[in-house]
Order: sequence, then C-alpha cells, then structure tokens
Amino acid sequence: MMRRYVGILLLLFSLLQADNWELTKESDGVAVYTRNVEGSPFLAFKGVTVVEGSVDALVAILYDTPAAPAWLHQCRLAMTLEEVRFEENYVFQIYDLPFPVSDRQLILRSTLFFTENGVRVEMHEANTFCDEQQSDRCQKAKASDLIPIKRSRGHYLFIPQDEKRTKVIWQHHIEPGGSIPGWLANALVVDVPYNSLSDLRTLVKEEKYRSMTIEKLQRLWQKQYKAFH
Repeated sequence: MMRRYVGILLLLFSLLQADNWELTKESDGVAVYTRNVEGSPFLAFKGVTVVEGSVDALVAILYDTPAAPAWLHQCRLAMTLEEVRFEENYVFQIYDLPFPVSDRQLILRSTLFFTENGVRVEMHEANTFCDEQQSDRCQKAKASDLIPIKRSRGHYLFIPQDEKRTKVIWQHHIEPGGSIPGWLANALVVDVPYNSLSDLRTLVKEEKYRSMTIEKLQRLWQKQYKAFH
C-alpha cells in the first residue's frame, strides 16, 4: 500500500514538473514561456497568442511551405521534400543565424491530427530522410551542406475561440548543433516564438488564407501531389 502511495506521489510530482513553464516575455498579445529540459543545455519554449483567423487559415499557412520565411523567424528557405499523405509531409528548411554562428539546415517530419478541440501539428527532426532518396528536391537539400540542427521537436495547437479567432500554442525544443554562444541560444529561445507568432498574426489576415478551408486545401494538395509523383 505504501509503495503504491509513493508511486502516485512521484507521478503527480512528475506531472507538475512537466508543466513548470516560466513566463519570459509578454507583449502585444504574444506570451513566451520557457523551461529546462533534462539532459539538454537549451531551454524549451512555448509561445501563446490569439489570432484573428480560423483554424483552416492557420493550417493553410503551414501547408504553404515556400511562405515560411514570411513569418518563421530567421527562416531563409523552406521546401517540401515529400508529401506522404495530406496529414504527413517532410520539409527542408534553412535558417540564417547571426554572425559569427554558421547557418543551419533541418529536415522536419510534420504530422497533422484533427482533435476534438481543433488541430494539432507534430514536428520532429528527420535529417536522415534524404540519405537514400534520389529526388531532385532531396538533391537540392543535400547540396546546401550546412550544419544540421541536431534536435527539433514540438507541436502547434490551433484551438478555435469563436468564429473569427483561434488560439495558437507553439511548444518546441531545439538543439542547434555545432557551436553556439550561450547568449545567442538564450535570445533565440525567446525571439523565435515571439517574432514568429507576431508575424503569423499579421499573415493570417491575408485573403488567400482567410478564404481557405480544409476541403479546398486537400483538393489543392491532391493536385500538387499528382504533379510531383
């Protein structure tokens, strides 16, 4: 009985620790929280905001891969490598980092889930995806030859608040790989979610996203898939 009681206490403690976020910055409707990650020198972040746009419009932005540099902080290039299915894609990205740090590259596996509360998009680094792929897009990714981001794992949550507004929660943990000064790492863990979500709030108001629905997006995706396969 005592062992069971101790086990329950340890479980409760771990759950409390898992949600131990510290508010680091809050301004203009965007809040950024950070927390330690066991075994990593880099903090995880959670950005939270409410946008004037629908869940469908936000999903449309994520699926507009070439437009990522318009809102994703320090992203210079983004390219879809493979459309496995509508809910699963592989994306290649290049990030500009301030001097004297070298730029970084990343391959992400992105998976979309429809939930009772909205949409969840999971992201996980998949830097070996192109190792045995011979597609033109993978060849372009290999040609960049930049330092790969070692770890990039997180998710977006899009939760409708009413007919016109959606709550966005972006939680992520990144290990950039290579050598990076501590001051820059600490700055990026705040700047990336804050600036990205600030620009996302502006971009989602554009007509091409506001008029988009999941059904239209799926039809467009089917046309794109047929064109590349």
